[in-house]
Amino acid sequence: MTQSRFFQVALFFPFVLWCLALIIFSLMNREGNTFILNNLYDAYRVFLPYFLFAAVIWKLAENKPYRMLVFISVVVPIIWGFFFTLCYIGHSYFREGVVDWKVLCIMDFWATVAAYLFEIIPYIIIVAFKNDFKSERNPV
Repeated sequence: MTQSRFFQVALFFPFVLWCLALIIFSLMNREGNTFILNNLYDAYRVFLPYFLFAAVIWKLAENKPYRMLVFISVVVPIIWGFFFTLCYIGHSYFREGVVDWKVLCIMDFWATVAAYLFEIIPYIIIVAFKNDFKSERNPV
């Protein structure tokens, strides 16, 4: 696996972690399938923009060298915070007709913090094992 392919696959880490946490929480609290399905449906406000964002980042990270991947992993969470806030502005404006800027600034901050927390594990792996990945020039 190349470094850029690992970075691309790591974009699914937040979604997988959230699904696992949802399943574990529902099993521990003896919640049924309805609880899981409702939470999966309610998460569209976060994961629909995230999948659009991840698709763009996936394309950007394709066949990039190590230094560029490290730069992308530092900048992407900040961009994600702004992108998520813009998507939520659109959602709240069309749904409720009102935009609360204080709440949106808080959401932007926490979306950025969460993105850094989710991105830190793949970042540590890519830095620690940078010599163990295959070269980009020879992807065989």
